[in-house]
Amino acid sequence: VAQPTDNTTAIDALRCWRRLGQNTVYVGERFTMTVTCSAVETDRARTLVDEVALEPATIEVDPFEVIDGEHYEDIRTGPFRFFQYLYTLRVINETNFGEDVEIPALELSYRIERRVGTDPALVGRELTYILPAEPVRVLSLVPRDLVDIRELAPTTFGDAQARTFRANALTLAAALLGILALGMVALGAARIMLRRRGNAGPVEKRLPLSSIVGRAVDELASVRETITQDEWSVESAGRALTALRIGASVALKGQVVQHVINAGKPVHDGELRLRQGVFRRKTVAVSSGLTAATLKDPTGVGEEPPIAARKTIDALGQAIATFTAARYGRDGSLATAELTQALENGITLLTQLRWESTTLVRYATRLRATIVDWWPLSRLRER
Repeated sequence: VAQPTDNTTAIDALRCWRRLGQNTVYVGERFTMTVTCSAVETDRARTLVDEVALEPATIEVDPFEVIDGEHYEDIRTGPFRFFQYLYTLRVINETNFGEDVEIPALELSYRIERRVGTDPALVGRELTYILPAEPVRVLSLVPRDLVDIRELAPTTFGDAQARTFRANALTLAAALLGILALGMVALGAARIMLRRRGNAGPVEKRLPLSSIVGRAVDELASVRETITQDEWSVESAGRALTALRIGASVALKGQVVQHVINAGKPVHDGELRLRQGVFRRKTVAVSSGLTAATLKDPTGVGEEPPIAARKTIDALGQAIATFTAARYGRDGSLATAELTQALENGITLLTQLRWESTTLVRYATRLRATIVDWWPLSRLRER
């Protein structure tokens, strides 16, 4: 037998520990038992353990009964491989009240596989490791052979794996939040540098199209209330024309002129005033130079598809033509019946457009149009 040299240390090829969740139980009460072992595994030697004796279906714990069991994933640290089994036990023997009942000693068979250089591995003879019995007091008294009283619940490999997963998840979340924070810092730094160089204009958040159309509807409703009390005037026709032009611009391409103004500054003719923001509120003036002729021939307005249907756009064009004639007519006469009908039609059309111009509805409409154009059945219908 070769003697160990000065730079070698003798270690146990196999060591096992058993720990109980509690050492005092009642008859029929469930408790846990954990068996943890460390086996040596190096390049020169490896411990081959027969783990069949540890399986929940084959382990010997009579007179106790195995209710459930679990084998955790092995953990390797240095020259050791740790493996662990968790069992749920109970005793149903009614003759052991007030007695110390032992969980039987556990015998594990193992062999040591050795390798020298490039020679084939040699497996040694079968050895046996004996894990001593563990006493459990049935009912109330503490077992006579118990050393530790009121031990804490054992920490298993499963608990370690759960903590590792939680730590990895929190680390990943922290990394993502850190990247997001760095991105925001970089964006802010870039904007500051551009402003210092004088290359960036004021960045303004554009109003939602549905809010713009809603403001146009409110303006038309205000005009209707005005003409209910007084007759039509050139000023009322101009207010209705402004609201219809803005609404029609949204219906056609969603392009409306927007710029921030002072809260106390009056708007110009052809503009509507809106408020933007919750905490840092801003006043925005919106306008449009759209005409009825542009609605009939929208070439040159942009390549974006219209938001509203062609029938709605044509109806808005007729209403705009009616109010344009009233606002800029030379004879000064106002066809009140036609204006009132055009106003009611405009309110109805813009009320529907306010729903169609919301972001969700616009995206859903574009997606549906894309699917219909792509779907092979559309080609069959064309045939």
